[in-house]
Amino acid sequence: MDFINLSTAISVTGLSKRTLWRRIADGVLRTEDASNMAPPPLSQSSNPQTRVAVDDVFALSRLRLELEDRELIVAADAGSAEAQCDLALLFLAQDLAAEAAGWLERSARQGYLEGMHWLGRCHIAGNGVDADERRGIDWIARAANHGHATAAHMVRYLYNPARQALGRAELEVALDAIERKVLSRVIADIAGPA
Repeated sequence: MDFINLSTAISVTGLSKRTLWRRIADGVLRTEDASNMAPPPLSQSSNPQTRVAVDDVFALSRLRLELEDRELIVAADAGSAEAQCDLALLFLAQDLAAEAAGWLERSARQGYLEGMHWLGRCHIAGNGVDADERRGIDWIARAANHGHATAAHMVRYLYNPARQALGRAELEVALDAIERKVLSRVIADIAGPA
């Protein structure tokens, strides 16, 4: 049986720490140490070492999850930057941008290029974080400087002195168009000549 940190369970379920401790006390949410079934005193309730059964969390999740997402949650909890980014994208796809931004921040701080790219996009759009175009461009530039192909194309656009100033929504549309164009080229290169 796999276990994840209580903080990850809070993120995935959207339930408060207090609610999860009630679920632990009720036996709905198993802990790694089964003898620890009663909630700790309030002074200890923020213990980051509390680990709960991922299968129980999976059942309480607010996300629409597939079976393979179980392993994604375990890997993200264990610190895999790629899994953290993928979990963030799952949150984004289900309109839970604030949770997504937190996982993207973890991923980006580990140097994962896709996490940097998406964190930058969130900052530009104000998606789950305060809108901050400069900070968003900085994250995208970091990803580009380390070889992220889509980010490199975006940086050329974002740093173009002739680029007209756009609102957040219009800038997101422009970045989406760049991403589609880059992906179309990659797909065409993979497919080869027709």
